[in-house]
Parts: sequence; structure tokens; C-alpha cells
Amino acid sequence: MTETSDEALLHAWIDGDAAAGKQLVTRHYRRILLFFYSKVGPELGRDLTQATFETLCAKKVVFRGESSVLTYLFGIARWKLVHHLRTRRLHDERFEPLEHSVELPDVDRSITSLFMGRQREALLVRALRSLPLDDQIVLELKEYEAMTSRQLAEVFEVGRDTMSSRINRARQRLTVAVQRAAESAQLIDSTLTGLDECMREIRQRLDGAARGAR
Repeated sequence: MTETSDEALLHAWIDGDAAAGKQLVTRHYRRILLFFYSKVGPELGRDLTQATFETLCAKKVVFRGESSVLTYLFGIARWKLVHHLRTRRLHDERFEPLEHSVELPDVDRSITSLFMGRQREALLVRALRSLPLDDQIVLELKEYEAMTSRQLAEVFEVGRDTMSSRINRARQRLTVAVQRAAESAQLIDSTLTGLDECMREIRQRLDGAARGAR
């Protein structure tokens, strides 16, 4: 039996099919929760996930198929997170996702504690969290959700060439952050050469923690 597409579910929802809307939310709830969980923790993560789907519901008639439903949804989630961080006033100036990292000590400690005893993953998590927010999101969606440059461009509402440049810049910044945070050249080499494996392990552990937080 062929699975109903996101687009078909959304259009059915637009036409008043509440069951289709529920199915769409159920399909992607965990992915959106994971997106927020790694940034703001479980409680606020649940609130922002709910708010993201509420906005999708409120704006569903605006969806024109210029992106996939999933990239549209992650685009909403990104702006929900940016808005939240701006209201928190984490910096003296306006929070800018292209410039500022997320500084939430309680969340940082909670996330890094998931990787006790795993040097490479712990180092990579610290390095990722030191990057500007948009760099983190680009790298995480690319690795965790296997998004292409085209899909990422849809999330950020930029051109593909611009997104390709952002991906390269984020990778370069991550490399520098790992080099700065590592305690040895051996750990740097091990982490960077095993980057894909480390990112998969990080996603699995975050996913497990997010599931437990639901």
C-alpha cells in the first residue's frame, strides 16, 4: 500500500479533513521536536514544536508547493526558534542567527552529559554549539535529515548558490571549532576523519533523549 504524501495530507487538511492533519503532525512531530530539543531542551522544545504545527495549521492555505511540506515545516521551526531567542535577549544586541550562537548553560550541560565517555562526540557537540545558530542548523539538517543543498535552500528561503556557500562556510567553521576545543592533535584527526560517524551517533543519542522527553 502506497503511503499518502505530505502534500496530499496537507491539501486534505486544507479541505477540512482533521484526520489527515493529525496524520501529518504524527508523521513529523518527532523530527521537529528533535530540532528544538538540541537547542532549548525538552520542555520548551515541546512548546515550540506545538507552536510550529499550530502555525502550519494557521498558514496552511499559504502553502503553494514551492517547497516540500517538510522543508516548509522546518522553515517555520527555524523562525520560531529565532523569535524565541530574540525575546530572551541572549545578547546585548538583537539576536542574529547568522552571527550568534545559542548560550543556554542548563541546556548545554544537559546535552553534553549525553556523551560522557565518548570523546569524539562530546568534542563535536561542544564545537557545534559554539557556532552561529544558522551554521548549526545547516550542518544538523544536512546530517540528521540528509537534506540536500536544494532542500536546505528551501528551509532558509535562499538561492542554491547562497546555500552552497553557507554549507561550505559552516563546515570550515566547524573544523576550526573542533581544532580549538580539542585537547590533542590525535583527537582532532579522529573526530574530523570520522565526522559522519560521529554525527550519526549524536543524532541517535539525541533522538533517544527526545523520545524520552515526549
